[in-house]
Amino acid sequence: MQTIGAKLAKNKGLGKGFDFLRVFLSLSVLLTHSYLIVLGTDGPFGAGYAKTFHDALIPMFFALSGFLITGSATRLSLSNFLLNRGARIVPALAMDIFISALILGPLLTTVSLSTYFGSYEFRAYFANLLGLIHFILPGVFESNPFPATVNGSLWTIPFELGCYVLMSFMIVSGVISRKWKLLAFAAVIGAIIFGLRMADFNPLTATGIELFNSDGFKTAIHHYTWPLWAHIYVYFLVGCVAFIWKEHIPYSISLFVLALFIVVLSTGDRFGVSTDLTRLVPLVYITVFVGITEIPSVPFFDQGDYSYGIYLYGYPLQQALVYLFPRTFSPISHFLVSGVLVTGVAWMSWHWFEKPILRMRKKFSFTARMTEKEAEPTVAEAPAAKAPRAAAE
Repeated sequence: MQTIGAKLAKNKGLGKGFDFLRVFLSLSVLLTHSYLIVLGTDGPFGAGYAKTFHDALIPMFFALSGFLITGSATRLSLSNFLLNRGARIVPALAMDIFISALILGPLLTTVSLSTYFGSYEFRAYFANLLGLIHFILPGVFESNPFPATVNGSLWTIPFELGCYVLMSFMIVSGVISRKWKLLAFAAVIGAIIFGLRMADFNPLTATGIELFNSDGFKTAIHHYTWPLWAHIYVYFLVGCVAFIWKEHIPYSISLFVLALFIVVLSTGDRFGVSTDLTRLVPLVYITVFVGITEIPSVPFFDQGDYSYGIYLYGYPLQQALVYLFPRTFSPISHFLVSGVLVTGVAWMSWHWFEKPILRMRKKFSFTARMTEKEAEPTVAEAPAAKAPRAAAE
């Protein structure tokens, strides 16, 4: 039986379906946000099979990220790995934060500019760069159906950074290149995270944590360990395991269908621990299977990697549409209009900002060097995910 590794080797180290998957996941997040932003609720994505689809998006982003970046993590030094990740994540994130705070906010706020620029919320918004998440800018989107949230997608940033902390440890310790140690490490982290969830552990109320009254500290603790979504760390790690064990994992349409069946069958309580455990391996398998399957390129989207930009810029632009044109859109019409707008902005961000910066890091990129030498290539690096990358990529 053909394995994931053999299929990947057949494609010369490139998972052709990952490009499709990134576009599909980012646009799906945009769709779910249209319902939330227009209606103020999750709409159909709050129950049933649609909820199962909704809840799978961010975990799949993190599984995808874990699988793809492991290829470079096994070959790069820690400093070069972090440089690569920083060059991919930080520029667009910084652009989004600065545009939201310095352009979108001042144009759309209902308070005076002196009040706006002098507020704590304005200053705190820049802490998003460090994973200290703040959703509010003074007077911005306060009358929207889902009010006062400038960019709800930023919640995945701490988890993305946390995944890079985990990967850094695995690189330094050598765990990332040792199959059994990596499997054991992922199992231990998974057991801790799911065990704490079963115990209803909340880091904000744990003994000692309340002694720190700093809002920034509490924000960091909360958003890096948010119990409701901390399991996406495990999806990232299982994605890493899938890459290292790729020569032992079958590439099978039967297993793919079985994984889909298990995920559909697990439809139930939204964030139940047993539900997340049941879906864990099947969702990672679905992600990897689709990623290495030869899927035709999506027209227009094959010109660059726009998924990260769609995820980052989508939420504030979607909120702005509802604010500027109240009671105009249905969720579907809002998705269609915002999809065109957001994709256009993501196109500009990629070609005018992100891609030029990525060119500067090429000398550090194993993939780029191997391609230039016509040697055996590795899997292309993925953007971090993200989520509603929960994120989260």
